[in-house]
Amino acid sequence: MAPNDDNQVKPTVKPNAHPDAELHQGEHSIIPHPPPDEHPQNKAYKPFPDTGWTGTPDIPSKDGGYSEEDFLHKPPYEWRSEGDKFVPKYRSQCWCGNVAFEFHGDPLDAKHCHCRQCQHLHGAPFQWAVIFPKTSVRLVKNVDNSLHFFSTAKRTGEHYVPCKVSCNVCRSPIFDEGRNVVLAYPSSFKFEDGHVPKEFQPTAHIFYSERVMEIPDGIPKWSGHKGESDLIQEMTDDSGKMPKYKGTDPTEQETQTDESRSNL
Repeated sequence: MAPNDDNQVKPTVKPNAHPDAELHQGEHSIIPHPPPDEHPQNKAYKPFPDTGWTGTPDIPSKDGGYSEEDFLHKPPYEWRSEGDKFVPKYRSQCWCGNVAFEFHGDPLDAKHCHCRQCQHLHGAPFQWAVIFPKTSVRLVKNVDNSLHFFSTAKRTGEHYVPCKVSCNVCRSPIFDEGRNVVLAYPSSFKFEDGHVPKEFQPTAHIFYSERVMEIPDGIPKWSGHKGESDLIQEMTDDSGKMPKYKGTDPTEQETQTDESRSNL
């Protein structure tokens, strides 16, 4: 913390610049330029691991919608790994324990999403998700057929990809099923000693332009999708963005005290 010329204390915010991006100094971290096109950040996900899925199609429900028949017996639900190539590394489950999934390997990426849809559906300022290939996910528990699907496109409780997956009993959100990958929620994972692995730490904030809460964590902030939108500053003076000091400004308090004394 360092005082400015007006003797008012303002927070020191570390810039959230991508190491290859141009940095323009300002009151807060202002990043007007995206990273160079050749940077790995702008490339596709690393290759999906071979986990023993030999069925068809290679990625179930990749065409979206109702396209996949018998989807419950294909990734990311109940399915058999040829040669036992699927080696569980992580496990997630709903709050009541009726629904559980296993995950092979580490996530491809992790992110915080600030879009209004995530805010509304999660009842939170933003969503935290890690990305796994569908063939790296397997359903291992579904007591009383508790698995529940919700289509955000149709606004109906059915398996229409992309869709949100949760428990029908405790209503815990578990993951989003996309056409190629699963966006799982780390809050439902059971980590050893409760320590979050480094691979689960976000590499970006996306749709930060729709945020209701500012996060000065130094992680790149994208206005829309990562690598497909503008990098933007992580803090502003917008009074509509949390967190903001709710108490009385110290200078205003001193003024009020002086006025009170003058009226004695």
